[in-house]
Amino acid sequence: MMRAAGCFFLLAFCALGCQQGPAPPKRGAITGKGTLDGKPIANGRIRLFALDADGLNVVTPITNGEYSVPAIEGPIKGKYRVEFNVPAAQKRRVPNDDIPGQFMEEEVETLPAKWHRNSAVTLDYDPAQPTGHDFELTSH
Repeated sequence: MMRAAGCFFLLAFCALGCQQGPAPPKRGAITGKGTLDGKPIANGRIRLFALDADGLNVVTPITNGEYSVPAIEGPIKGKYRVEFNVPAAQKRRVPNDDIPGQFMEEEVETLPAKWHRNSAVTLDYDPAQPTGHDFELTSH
């Protein structure tokens, strides 16, 4: 009798644990090319910042002028602000505000602010239509 009651409670507990809430939003792959003054960006990053409250931010490297995000890590349907980062090969040494007297290495951005912190580039993304998204940047 105790064994039957134990099995009943175990099955009931498992049934409660197996109930799922709403399905997560569908993510999708995103790929494309990035050029700077007509040449492939050798080394950089592209960031998609969700403009919708339920959106998902995405960051991925640009290598040899191309970027690719698999569907499992990709954005969901919605509108995104797009930022680009192309660091210089050399880093600069700056004071570390968290540890007085210490220094740290910091990337030097090569792009004008209109491509990163002041970017007005937007993207409407739909995982059901994962077409390539190419970006042509200029250094001025």
